[in-house]
Amino acid sequence: MKLNYLGVCVLLFVCNLVFAQNPAQTAKYKKKSSKGEREKDYIKGSFKPTGRDKDGDGVSDYTDKCPNTPKGEKVTTFGCPFDTDFDNIYDYEDRCVDEKGPRENGGCPWGDKDADRIPDNEDECPEFAGIPKFKGCPDTDKDGVRDSEDACPEEFGKAENRGCPASAKDTDGDGLFDNEDLCPNKVGLRTNKGCPDMKPEDRAKLQKAFDNLQFETAKDIISKSSYPSLNDLAVVLKNNPNYKLHLEGHTDNKGDPKKNLDLSKKRAAAVEKYLEGKGVHHEQITSEGYGDTKPKDTNDTEAGRAKNRRVEMLVTVD
Repeated sequence: MKLNYLGVCVLLFVCNLVFAQNPAQTAKYKKKSSKGEREKDYIKGSFKPTGRDKDGDGVSDYTDKCPNTPKGEKVTTFGCPFDTDFDNIYDYEDRCVDEKGPRENGGCPWGDKDADRIPDNEDECPEFAGIPKFKGCPDTDKDGVRDSEDACPEEFGKAENRGCPASAKDTDGDGLFDNEDLCPNKVGLRTNKGCPDMKPEDRAKLQKAFDNLQFETAKDIISKSSYPSLNDLAVVLKNNPNYKLHLEGHTDNKGDPKKNLDLSKKRAAAVEKYLEGKGVHHEQITSEGYGDTKPKDTNDTEAGRAKNRRVEMLVTVD
């Protein structure tokens, strides 16, 4: 059976075949067909280019993968802000744009303040160099008992003896070795460093004086708001000559360590001088300053630093 030229053309139209007498024409027909498909997609709505640019970064919303970029931020061709260190934190919210770090640390790598090779986020004692065994806490005498639990941190001892050598003594038998007992010859309380406790009503006044004690910023001048509770404490001490008050000044770690040490000593001495001015005998009071060497809380937050800026008050009973 023979087909004429018209018959061939009808067959090609019905079958939607695309070919020609030479490769160049075939490519041309295929390109035209592809263009037709794209145009049909455009009509259907599957391809909707737009000129809108909601965040004003110069990249159309249609191709912008970060359409809510803050105004003025430089962006890539895809409309996203730059992330120089590739830590998945954009530069505008990254405190360390050239160093990879976790989001919880502002995009910065965790530091190592005490240089013990244990990152601060894993270090339970970030202020003092320690060892991995105790998660960054020190063991000065290397006896296997961390300093915070060692009654003799500078003497090699055994764990069953709380880190003290067998020769360590507890003269009064109150559970505290003489080297950590402020009243080694009198049975006392561990919470009172081995000394007998005050009367409950007197301890309440001591606690109130501690809680209300305030100083002018970065000075050793006692705030006037602290006077009433200190006056009450002075009365307690005068009425109980067997009470001995020990004052310890402490600071946070902001600023120069030497200046912090000096400030802590001056603040403790200021309280001592105030109480003596109210009639307390000078032999009843001693004072010392430790600067930032004995933090009570972390120095990484303002709340923690506030707790570290303090003058502790310890009363022993003779």
